[in-house]
Amino acid sequence: MEFGQKSTKEQIAEEYKDLPRRKAATPGKVVPEKKANMPYFVHQDWKAKQAKLAKEKEERQRIRAEKIAKGEDPGPDPDAPSIGVGSFFKKLMTLVLCVLAAGYFITGDALWGYRHEYMSLKFWQSLIPDPNMTVFTESQLAKYDGTDPEKPIYLAINGDVYDVTAGRHTYGPGGSYHIFAGKDAARAFVTGCFLIHQTHDIRGFGEKEMKSLKHWQDFYRKHEKYKKVGTVYHKPIHPSTPIPPRCKPDGSPVDSETKETGPQYSSAAPLSVTQSSETSKSTANSKQEL
Repeated sequence: MEFGQKSTKEQIAEEYKDLPRRKAATPGKVVPEKKANMPYFVHQDWKAKQAKLAKEKEERQRIRAEKIAKGEDPGPDPDAPSIGVGSFFKKLMTLVLCVLAAGYFITGDALWGYRHEYMSLKFWQSLIPDPNMTVFTESQLAKYDGTDPEKPIYLAINGDVYDVTAGRHTYGPGGSYHIFAGKDAARAFVTGCFLIHQTHDIRGFGEKEMKSLKHWQDFYRKHEKYKKVGTVYHKPIHPSTPIPPRCKPDGSPVDSETKETGPQYSSAAPLSVTQSSETSKSTANSKQEL
């Protein structure tokens, strides 16, 4: 350093000599109020505020203790711990995030592998009324049986119409389940009688059959690729109309003279009409084909 030149320390002192000073935490020291020191001042102000609040609380508790000692009613304790609505939801969200994070790091899935219809976007979308839903007549629905490659393929079950175009190889002409395209064959889904039960008529179904029908309705409602596009209108069935007859394993009607007890259903899983001799296929294999 040349003679007469100020040192760096002296230059800094000269630069900040006119700035306001604030007392530091260390007794006997002051700190210039420059921008770089702002975080320090914020922390000091917070500490001072907390100390003031603690002192006020101590004074309230002292007065409360004196009232209790005199037998007076001290009233509600303003310092008693309480959980407000905001605090409750904050703690709840923290807990939820911790559970999700733990699931991700332990199992690789934030939901711990849990999957339910309520977790799917399709379920919540189904609760919102869709103005684009169409009400089909049976003749209109029949036009969407897959024979026209320019049109989508629709299938109905118990009145609900679904677009199954994504499964054209299965529901289109020549497909194993083409029999269900363009119509509401709800009865056949349950009975497996594909030759004579291509109808929406489910009269005569008991609790077991209705449970099976709901199973198939849920299958299409929850399917990732099939979307509900509307409903189909069926004319009321006249009470005098006979209930569809039971069928044999090969799909043909049961002879009226033959004594049979109970419904003769071949399967609850749809199979191809051309494969009626293979009705012993498992439901799982059939659903994979769907």
